[in-house]
Amino acid sequence: MSMGYIAPLLLVIFCNLCYHLLSKNLPGNTNPFIGLVATYGVAFIGSMILFLITKNTIFANEKNSINIFNLVIGLIIIGVEGGYMLMYRTGWEVSKASVFANIVLAGLLLILGAVLFKESIDAKKIIGVVLCALGIALLK
Repeated sequence: MSMGYIAPLLLVIFCNLCYHLLSKNLPGNTNPFIGLVATYGVAFIGSMILFLITKNTIFANEKNSINIFNLVIGLIIIGVEGGYMLMYRTGWEVSKASVFANIVLAGLLLILGAVLFKESIDAKKIIGVVLCALGIALLK
């Protein structure tokens, strides 16, 4: 496997690790959604800088490529981020919250991948989901 294939995975793992450690340590007296305003303000500025660095065209030409999916993902992210913050505030352990959520998500994505995108489900994937379900049982 090439580094071009592995590097994004490492980025996701590193950033998710930092995300959960920071989310677990957020002060409990701040409304999580005002925190998201600050978080996404920084994300907006950082994304705009990266866009300007990585593109040779001006923003006016690129904004036409934004579609409804980009906007809906923005709304969905509020639920993901806010949900994790609320999970941690209600007592979920950092060692369990993400694991539990991602195991359930993996099972659901396996089914939806087959139904919506015609991805194959083979014995290995079924065994993997069963092992994930056992993992959930062991986390309790």
